Amino acid sequence: MGAGEVEQNTGALFRLDGVHRQWGGNVALDDLSLTIKPGELVLLAGPSGSGKTTLLRMLAGVLRPSKGTIQVEGADLMRMVTRDLRRHQARCGIVEQGALLVPQLNVHRNVLAGRLAHMPWHMVVLSAFLRVDQRPVRELLEMVSLADRQWDVAANLSGGEQQRVSVCRALISSPMIILADEPTSSLDPRTANDVTHLLIEQARKRNATLVFSSHWLSLVLNDVDRLIGLRRGRLVIDAPPKDVDDDTLDYLYRGTHERS
Repeated sequence: MGAGEVEQNTGALFRLDGVHRQWGGNVALDDLSLTIKPGELVLLAGPSGSGKTTLLRMLAGVLRPSKGTIQVEGADLMRMVTRDLRRHQARCGIVEQGALLVPQLNVHRNVLAGRLAHMPWHMVVLSAFLRVDQRPVRELLEMVSLADRQWDVAANLSGGEQQRVSVCRALISSPMIILADEPTSSLDPRTANDVTHLLIEQARKRNATLVFSSHWLSLVLNDVDRLIGLRRGRLVIDAPPKDVDDDTLDYLYRGTHERS
């Protein structure tokens, strides 16, 4: 599919049409049109400032376009009433560039925070005092080699450990949409590989849609369904990874040293 071409698919999860976003004179996204299918594994690539974070925040419904429309399963995301918007956001597991943990809480409660929107009020209250849902939290922590830190205070973890906890927090609610913004930026190559493939494995297992940004292209390019490349806010790549050659990737990152 060429840059700017919109796939006609009535079963699209997300459909963006002519999306533009700017702050003052700074353009973050410029006339972006694309669709994302349910269950797709999508890698966002491009140098810093290319619009990846802006796009992910729009898909999560926390940022509005200056122009254009974003639809979720046919519904205009920006015209949703508060109840429907919250329902959409509750379906999303979000991993930010920074871990954004509550430092004074233990690891268990930080992970469990990702499930609060799905818990009845009395369980939310109990979770503040009792060690509820110990097993599912531990199982996720085991996947990122942090099971022995479940009851440690988050402030005592390294930056890389905190980021792994944030991935567990995003997965604890079994989201059908996973949006991850540079989830491995603070990790060493080996841990980055483990965490990235955990996200991919969990998305495939749950038939969830995964959209994530990363500069570690060599780690994941063969494991995703689709590569979307942004440069200066514009769509320059939208294709299966097998159809993307080195010359195209070199153009995407021209003038930077961010491609890995």
